[in-house]
Amino acid sequence: MMSGSGARLVNSRYRLMLRLGRGGMGNVWLAADERLGRHVALKELVMAENGEPLSVRRERALREARAAAGIEHPCVVDIYDVFEERGRPWIVMAYIKGRSLRDLIEDRTLGERELAEIGIRVLGALDATHSAGVLHRDVKPANIVIGEAGKVFLVDFGIARIGGESTLTAQNGFIGTLEFMAPERIEGRPLKPSSDLWSLGVTFFYALEGYSPFRRDDLLATMRAVTDHSPPEAARPGPLADAIVRLLHKDPDQRMNARELTLTLRSIIDGTPAGPEPRVPVKPAPSKPTPPKPYRPTPPESHKPMAPESPRPVPPKSPRPVAPESPNLTGLDPEKAARLVSGMSAGSAARSFASLSPEAAREVLTRVESRVAGAVLLAMPRSKAASILTVIPAKATGGLLGRMAASPQETASVLQMLKAAQAGRAVDYMDLDEAAALLTAMRPGEAARILAHTHARTAAGIIGVLATGPAAAPLVEAMAARSVTQACGVLCYVSPATVSALLKSLPGSHADQLLNGLDATTRAQVLRHLGRS
Repeated sequence: MMSGSGARLVNSRYRLMLRLGRGGMGNVWLAADERLGRHVALKELVMAENGEPLSVRRERALREARAAAGIEHPCVVDIYDVFEERGRPWIVMAYIKGRSLRDLIEDRTLGERELAEIGIRVLGALDATHSAGVLHRDVKPANIVIGEAGKVFLVDFGIARIGGESTLTAQNGFIGTLEFMAPERIEGRPLKPSSDLWSLGVTFFYALEGYSPFRRDDLLATMRAVTDHSPPEAARPGPLADAIVRLLHKDPDQRMNARELTLTLRSIIDGTPAGPEPRVPVKPAPSKPTPPKPYRPTPPESHKPMAPESPRPVPPKSPRPVAPESPNLTGLDPEKAARLVSGMSAGSAARSFASLSPEAAREVLTRVESRVAGAVLLAMPRSKAASILTVIPAKATGGLLGRMAASPQETASVLQMLKAAQAGRAVDYMDLDEAAALLTAMRPGEAARILAHTHARTAAGIIGVLATGPAAAPLVEAMAARSVTQACGVLCYVSPATVSALLKSLPGSHADQLLNGLDATTRAQVLRHLGRS
């Protein structure tokens, strides 16, 4: 993924490419380290609304860097550097290519075992954090990132508390997400590692049930819910729900501790009971080993010798019949069918799928190499390929479309046959360059229809890829024609320099609509690039 020539260069080294996230503490950018030739994540601490002095923000950046850099654990992101530019502190971190737990929760329902596997890694990171004398204080789904190969990372130590250091808080308020805070923090009582475990319990509830247990319409009501109300009864009961109840005990000394939680999560992952009583009866050991019986061949039913057959004329050899080029896969075991398909040409394999239902075709295609599956889908009639992709999970669909992206026109026509929501979810799992190539092969309106169902960061990344060419502006214009609000939600993740360049190339009325629809921080940055600050 390449950035435009107008992208901002920070510290004479890091070129900002894409805004990955934003919050009350600042922005997180994907950047290219032009000195070492690698991608990094840059956290930019911005001026808070309460006007905190630079010295406080600088100290917070240094403390975050020290907090994370002092923790050695594979689930804690590496810190490379910290510096200051234009009066703002910046932290340079390893770039984790993945999605936050919050994004995953918004996409689909997560199973109890999957949550336990994520949770036990987060718990390991917290254990290492606490052992280093640090409290994270902002554990929530947005700060848990699932990277490639299922790796899990706990990120954002911006409000971490290091033992022996003073607390840095916003003036007359809290820093952090209120609905995930432990009650003792809201009440101003001393914090312990159990305070982070409370936040992990709220995170588990959010992931398991799909909503935040203590979120209310206003801050005071949310604070009252955290300090006074019990969490709602779980709609998905089980050992994880039971653990959540113990993690959300108002008294920090009565909460489930890290060791107990580890045992519970491991029992969910392994499918074994966490308590002393087994759930299945234990088979008693045999009193004596039983020796194996000696093998005796079974006598044939008849002992009569067979009469020799009279010689028969041997017919002349005929050539072996040639197997049909496109065998019928109906009724075959999916594994056997997949082996057949792997040894055939793409065109022949595509014809062999003609008689299969989309579900049966999925079982075969998901068992062959993705490059083979992509070639077979390209060789099929577009409607048949689309019907098969309809029943394949979004992640696998994105991978297959990526394999087909070498033929963008044909692949784009398949993508357009899918429902917009499914197409958008599949694009979320594609490489940005490949997704950009497919969307460029469509009319801008059709591409905007699909992007309306992708994550805003995905759409922003695609716009960033297209920024140096002629396709970006028509796409943004089409997105604005569908929804100015949604288009502005995407543009807030795009570099302000790129947004200003795009607005310059749009008709004045559309540019003004988009500019006015941006949030105040982004609009101010874009106006500076437009020379209108």
